[in-house]
Amino acid sequence: MSNDKKKKLQTQRHVSSRMNFLFQASNLMAAGNQTKLAAHYGKLCRNVGTKALMRMAPAVKRSLCRLCFLPLIPGVNTELQVAGAPNKVPPLQDPLNTAKKNGKKRHRRLRKKPNKKLKTEDAINSSESQPETLERIRLFLECSLCRSRQSFPTDNKKDCWLEQPQSVVSLPEENREIG
Repeated sequence: MSNDKKKKLQTQRHVSSRMNFLFQASNLMAAGNQTKLAAHYGKLCRNVGTKALMRMAPAVKRSLCRLCFLPLIPGVNTELQVAGAPNKVPPLQDPLNTAKKNGKKRHRRLRKKPNKKLKTEDAINSSESQPETLERIRLFLECSLCRSRQSFPTDNKKDCWLEQPQSVVSLPEENREIG
């Protein structure tokens, strides 16, 4: 390796360790109900990364508020809320009408994706018995400092892990008498 590459790796390690320290300090202050200090450390963590042109992991980005950079810890400094009524997905609108409303002169032609034909009769029967619902329930994390909301869409077609039969583990009987 050349000296330039070694120096670059050395600085990246130093910057990543500093970002890690600031992120941990931010989480610690947020758990101790010192929100302004936690938001300051979160902002410093982000600024150090942008100055050194290093990318933060997506999980770290999701855990920070987008406006005030406070670490979002549900139950401590954020509230987890479920949207009131499930939102129905609106049907596709005519592209000509939307162009008139937006004041745009040009519009793109929206093409439908071709339907994939099911090959087996079982798949056809199962799809006929289950009506398709386009309802989506949204979860929100609301920041306690700036009151911004971060939404997380949920899919009602997927089952929770606890509802699946693979999640149940049979335990050996503990009430056996030792004799």
